[in-house]
Amino acid sequence: MSRVAARVGAATIVLTATVAVVTAVAALLGPGVPIGRDSSLYVLYTLSVMLASAACLCRAVVTRLERPAWILLGAALLLWACGNVYAQVWLRHLDSYPLLSWGDAAWLSWYPLVGAALIMLMRTRISAVPRNLWFDGVMVGCASGAVYAVVVFGGRSTATKGWIDLLAGFAYPTGDIVLLAMVTSVLIVHGWRLHGGWGWLVVGLAGSTVIDGGYLAEQVSDRLLYGTWPVVAFALARSAWQPMPRVEQVKLTGRRMFAAPALCALVVLAVLLHAVYAHTNPVAVSLVTVSYLTLMARVGLLFADVRRAQTLLEAAHAAADQLSRTDPLTGLANRRAVGAVFDQTRGSGHGVGVLLVDIDHFKQVNDRYGHEAGDAVIVAVTGRMTRAVRRGDVVGRWGGEEFCALLDAIPDLEVLRQVAEKVRTAVCGEPVLLPDGHRVDVTVSVGAILIDDLTPLDFAISAADERLYAAKNAGRNRVRASVAAPYDAPASQANSPA
Repeated sequence: MSRVAARVGAATIVLTATVAVVTAVAALLGPGVPIGRDSSLYVLYTLSVMLASAACLCRAVVTRLERPAWILLGAALLLWACGNVYAQVWLRHLDSYPLLSWGDAAWLSWYPLVGAALIMLMRTRISAVPRNLWFDGVMVGCASGAVYAVVVFGGRSTATKGWIDLLAGFAYPTGDIVLLAMVTSVLIVHGWRLHGGWGWLVVGLAGSTVIDGGYLAEQVSDRLLYGTWPVVAFALARSAWQPMPRVEQVKLTGRRMFAAPALCALVVLAVLLHAVYAHTNPVAVSLVTVSYLTLMARVGLLFADVRRAQTLLEAAHAAADQLSRTDPLTGLANRRAVGAVFDQTRGSGHGVGVLLVDIDHFKQVNDRYGHEAGDAVIVAVTGRMTRAVRRGDVVGRWGGEEFCALLDAIPDLEVLRQVAEKVRTAVCGEPVLLPDGHRVDVTVSVGAILIDDLTPLDFAISAADERLYAAKNAGRNRVRASVAAPYDAPASQANSPA
């Protein structure tokens, strides 16, 4: 069944294209060809709509996900063709056509059926549309509808003699406005780029709306109407058998971000200027008002997005700065962060203590138990050191199995030695539990140096490193502390202006 429907659908597309070409050539290049609802052009026009309906209905047989949408679109085309047949058979001999007839009922059904089909296709093929694009769709849809209303409605008033006059005078333009707004919304939510069947569908529906509007505004002749509608029918038939890519996520970048607001602003300005120099109907005024209000909401949304993006950017910068100053394994300050903290302590007027701590025999732990065990030892030493130092002291990972602690406000060497001993005993107080269940004894050697607040960090680290090697040479698991020799700044630095 599906294969037969596919073959029939392909055949109807070819036939529709043939009829469209013949009709267009005859209508546009053959001024001697008779026109009217009893002419061959009208018959070809109706035939093309029937063929397009068959193409859509055949597509409904083949597909399951989009079946309701193509059934509705095929039914809309079929009813339009039925309206043409009714007008040709029952109305062509009348001297004047009635305001409303059964043909109008068939033609007017086009709008709700096509609108419902369009909504169904969007629901099945578009999964994630940012809210700003929905605002753009409403905004541009109302703006295009306002332009249509100015052209088609002109300056006519809504004060009519009765409901029949009202329906006859405003039903078709209103349906075209709604359909045009929906078509432009489809264009917007696709990010101004249409591919495959979406492009053919938008061209067909937009073409039908423009042609119908021009005909109602008496700017399109019968000859042009009959010659162009088969082209519209071919576009709709073609859309049914072209792949419609699923839109997962739409992102507007560059100039496309501002296309909808700019277009809306131009339309609002144009309609307002028109209202100054000529009477503008209430429909156009209402639509342009909605478009303007949506534009204001869109601008507010844009500012909210900018503020949100700025907040996220600041948070990202803060996180990146934190990561650049933090050791990923232990969460301690890294060399860069230790240097920054040390610079803040300079000039405080207090003595500063620097501890350089190295894990004893760390390579043996790595070789025997693996790098995961080595990481566990480093993390355990980190926790014990941070608990052993005073509040306000800074512990950082200097590199590998080496740590550095900055102790501010150290009055004398004895206090420095006490803090260093507390760190050493805290580390070796109990074995470290490894991931595989083994327990290992861990000790550290500590080199401690007391400096004044004007000594640079590299000088302090060099002096603490000498004390650390002295502790290791003394048998490890030791503390060696001393007061640094007075720092003599280089002559170039000492003579530089403050």
